[in-house]
Amino acid sequence: MPELWLNYGSTDIIVDLKVENLSLVENSKFDILDSENLDQEIKSIQIGDGTTLVPLDATNSTVQLVSKLIALAEAKGIKLSIKSTPKARKQLSNKLQNQNIGNIDNNGDHLLTLKKDKNTIFVSKTNIDPFFGYSGTPVTLLREFEQDKMNEAFKSRTDNFPHPALIGPPIEVANKLCEGMNAMSVEITSNNSGINNIFYGEILQSFHNAIKNLESLAIADEQELKSLIMGTNTDTNSSSTLSSSLSLLWNSVNVLKRNAIVVMVSENNKGFGSKALEKFAYGEIKLEDYKNSTYFEGLEHIMFIDELREKYNVAILSSLPKYYLKDIFGLRVFSNIQEAAEKILEMNGKSHRISIIKDPNTAIFKKQS
Repeated sequence: MPELWLNYGSTDIIVDLKVENLSLVENSKFDILDSENLDQEIKSIQIGDGTTLVPLDATNSTVQLVSKLIALAEAKGIKLSIKSTPKARKQLSNKLQNQNIGNIDNNGDHLLTLKKDKNTIFVSKTNIDPFFGYSGTPVTLLREFEQDKMNEAFKSRTDNFPHPALIGPPIEVANKLCEGMNAMSVEITSNNSGINNIFYGEILQSFHNAIKNLESLAIADEQELKSLIMGTNTDTNSSSTLSSSLSLLWNSVNVLKRNAIVVMVSENNKGFGSKALEKFAYGEIKLEDYKNSTYFEGLEHIMFIDELREKYNVAILSSLPKYYLKDIFGLRVFSNIQEAAEKILEMNGKSHRISIIKDPNTAIFKKQS
């Protein structure tokens, strides 16, 4: 039997399957930069005494790149200013020790000054996103600071289904927000093992280049899966909340056969992770409320659950109370990975091959046109 481990929060769990029951979904195109080549790429990023770094997330890859930029600046005798969003700042402060990280005030003037300044460099991990198609600097700025524009993006959708790795009206709203900005950005593509590539330049150009890179890494031959066990992105700590776990699920639905069973391995030690999921869990909103609601954090998850709950058998391994997961969200709950595997084989036959994604960063599925 192969020894296969999946991340579960602060630990790993083993998947005990026979070789004939295992189908590992991997992406051989997703290489990582070695330290020498990464350092060479970073040297092309223009920094000076007036540079303000604005990391917009606390992923491992963003922290790695910011750390290297700080070291490069120190070697040149440059003192960088570092600011971040309220959501990411605490995590960044824990990971970037001995660094004074300022807070971006949630008002237009402070952010507007940063966006107009050519010495501002936003830093983001670019990834696929079930609602926008892709996430990166424009999408994060929209989500974090532009409630009205986020509501516009939500209402611009053409239907109520996930569209990962596809360009549509919502991302155009995000891109339009960044038109005319003087600030620069570094967009990172990465997986659990390290950084695949970085793209530095004007915000929309670097975001566009990162998307093109991810498009070139898409998997186009994984379709109609009858079962799927999903690990988590340790790079983005996606095991920490139900919201981030569900995003991984929505990013993969295009390859699932109707009535397929999909199992999310996700500890969720930080709870639901979004306002909409909390409100639904506590009975403050109904699934169908997304149809007439002004957007608030995580509302797309409610929409996707409502649209897809009858189409797939969704299960989870989680530390969240079973009452919420099963009775409220309608998920099947497994106590361990072996129980999940046995149920999958019971549903699909003893000769069935269970598809497993260890690193959802690399499982970029492009919907066939």
